[in-house]
Amino acid sequence: MSVPPPVLRPPAPRRPTVAGPPGGGVPGVGTRGGPRLRPRTDFGTAALVAAIVAVLAQMPLLTNRSFYLWDDSAAEFLPVWHRIGANLLAGHWNPLVPDMWNGGNFAAEALFGIWNPVVLLDAVFTAGSGNLLLAAIVIKTQFLVLLAVGVYAVCREYRANRAAAAVVAIALPFSGFTLYFDAASWIAGLMGFAWTTHFWWSARRHLRGRLNPVVPIGFGLMIVTTGNPYGLLGMVVVAAALGAEAVLARDRRGLLRLGSVTAVAASVCALVFLPLVLSASVTTRSPGSGIKNTGFLVPGVGDLLNLSAPAYLPHAVSWHLSFWTVPATYLAWFVAPLVPWLDWRRLVHDSRARIGVALVVIVYTAATVGPSQIWLFRWPLRLIEYVYLGLSIAIAVALSAAPRLDQARRRAAATGVIIAVGGYLSWSAQPARALTVVAATALVGVLSWVMVRRLRAGQPLSGLLIMGTVLVLGFQALAFPANRNVTDWHPQHNVTSMREHFDGVYQGNTLMIGDPMSEAQRLGQRPVWHSLPGGSLLQVAGVVSLNNYTGISYRTYMRHLCMSYYGGTCQGLYSRLWRPDSDSSTQLADLLRLRTVVLQSTQHVQDLLDPPLLPDQPRAAPLALPAGWTTRLVDDHTLVLSREQPLPWPDGRVSYSAPGVRVKADQVGADGVGETVRYTGEGGELRIAALLWPGWRATVDGRPVALQGTDVGIIKVLLPPAKAGGSVLRLDFRPPGYRVGEGLALLGFLGALVTVLLWYRSQRSSLTVPAAGTSGRRSSTGS
Repeated sequence: MSVPPPVLRPPAPRRPTVAGPPGGGVPGVGTRGGPRLRPRTDFGTAALVAAIVAVLAQMPLLTNRSFYLWDDSAAEFLPVWHRIGANLLAGHWNPLVPDMWNGGNFAAEALFGIWNPVVLLDAVFTAGSGNLLLAAIVIKTQFLVLLAVGVYAVCREYRANRAAAAVVAIALPFSGFTLYFDAASWIAGLMGFAWTTHFWWSARRHLRGRLNPVVPIGFGLMIVTTGNPYGLLGMVVVAAALGAEAVLARDRRGLLRLGSVTAVAASVCALVFLPLVLSASVTTRSPGSGIKNTGFLVPGVGDLLNLSAPAYLPHAVSWHLSFWTVPATYLAWFVAPLVPWLDWRRLVHDSRARIGVALVVIVYTAATVGPSQIWLFRWPLRLIEYVYLGLSIAIAVALSAAPRLDQARRRAAATGVIIAVGGYLSWSAQPARALTVVAATALVGVLSWVMVRRLRAGQPLSGLLIMGTVLVLGFQALAFPANRNVTDWHPQHNVTSMREHFDGVYQGNTLMIGDPMSEAQRLGQRPVWHSLPGGSLLQVAGVVSLNNYTGISYRTYMRHLCMSYYGGTCQGLYSRLWRPDSDSSTQLADLLRLRTVVLQSTQHVQDLLDPPLLPDQPRAAPLALPAGWTTRLVDDHTLVLSREQPLPWPDGRVSYSAPGVRVKADQVGADGVGETVRYTGEGGELRIAALLWPGWRATVDGRPVALQGTDVGIIKVLLPPAKAGGSVLRLDFRPPGYRVGEGLALLGFLGALVTVLLWYRSQRSSLTVPAAGTSGRRSSTGS
């Protein structure tokens, strides 16, 4: 395995070399020149970078073992991937899981990556591992490593040397936002970001005619099918930046090559994102959200300037606090202290070849400090890592040149001032954390002092810069073990233990009444979330829960059940269950085919139990226990109501039929999605206990019939009179826009074939002409 060469070593005497292109230095983008990379050496260094990052990714676990099973990862991603993986292992690939209700439309959510082969393999691993925490650690480490290797490759593509590329590639995955938000919580963002780095280097190399188009097309497809819109935005911005490089280099063929691979990768956008857009009519995530600014997760320009202060916690609007509890704008300890010593002329030299990097930094910096929402894109802090990606490339290129050692004292003083200002701003932002700030500033100060000494002595820096990254990461793991701005769900992670805990207690359709967050604040998080897991965690335990985490929220369902996006409900829902629904004479509990109702509220438990649990405390107006239901006390704040008699049609979802409809059989398909209902009679209304997502289709005896939504959002069918021998209603689901997406994806596939064929044709042509010329020269020499 190859060790990276030194960084920032004084230049050795130059040997005579063959003259390069006019202007010296780096060949233009449109030429056949470019960096002379050594594949074997680069592979060895990239492997070393990957190994180091894989090990460092475990450091946050030393102070918080649930670091990677946090917030959305715990409440949504891992439970959903577990369900997807279980379905795949059973032989089913489902874009919709009806029994997950508001959280089961995987196609419309998009970000679960149901079209992405890597995500599907990770989902199978999640289901097969039997442990959500283990799966989270492995998957997060996997993508941190992919990110590091991608950063290394794109830095090398811009002619950074191996050591400099390795230094920033190891640092960027552990920058503040990427580590504490994307890796810990928003894994879809990390996936999109990691694949974007690989698209960047591969698309640029293909643009220069040095890489098969299959590679950038493959990475582009990975970005799009991940389903994260920020990754797609990254691909578009990178492609535009590379296009600018090609235009300035007057490389028409390169521009055509870039456009073809980008278009092919983008051809699956409709397949991935069209269900989200076409489902907006029933969700709370409307595409027409426009532009607005609430200041939510919007960093300031000053926050970005503190990118080398490991303890800087800026004030900004967030969920639970008025400041960030983690250094979200941190990049790397060495970036700002090194600025006075770098020879920035290398970046300016042949700037046309690097204009793309500047454009990415400028565009994303403007967006990061811009409005809090533009269309579907919200919370600009998510974009800061793309700014830092461009800066990392620039730093790696600058690090590859010899340092500026003239006026060394002034440069050292400038480094000291930079560190001191960063320390002061960190303290002024959070005066209560003075000791943490002093320790962080001292650590950076000592590392920078050693760095300056090595610079002036002409010694390499790569080892020091990487070791400093390790030390700062360890410090941050101790000082900031968790992101308190988002939710810690305290999830159970052992699947077998979860199933044993809930087996026989929560049966059939289960609705939990209460808000786990508010109860957790009062009673303690672990005991509450042990009995009433938040988000979609009950899916892992095999419970058919109506409470799930969702990013798109089926509007009427959520309002009717006064349910939050993470599944919490208001306490008033209990009494509403036992009354006729607003548009039906049937109880809401029956329309939803509930078999289990879970009450999590000490007050509600007190009011329902007889004798009371706490006899010395006054009771509110007693709550009525519905007829046909029994109670079971799980603990002093959790009461389970179970239906005594089985529901009709146990193999299906029919929850109501009009007097003129006699259901003979109701059967859900083997995949758990489609449904077949056999009936007789004069026809009338039939209700199905499943949400009417766009994409449901119904036929009666092969003829299409219209579907309607009820006040709660479930499916209502107006059945025509049955035939003499009975009629058959069939329900099936196909994501809206699927045919359009399928057609565009097919065109993209054909475009990919054409692109690859043209590539091989051009390669054969370029090899044939030099060969003929060589043969001619040899002939004349021989004569």
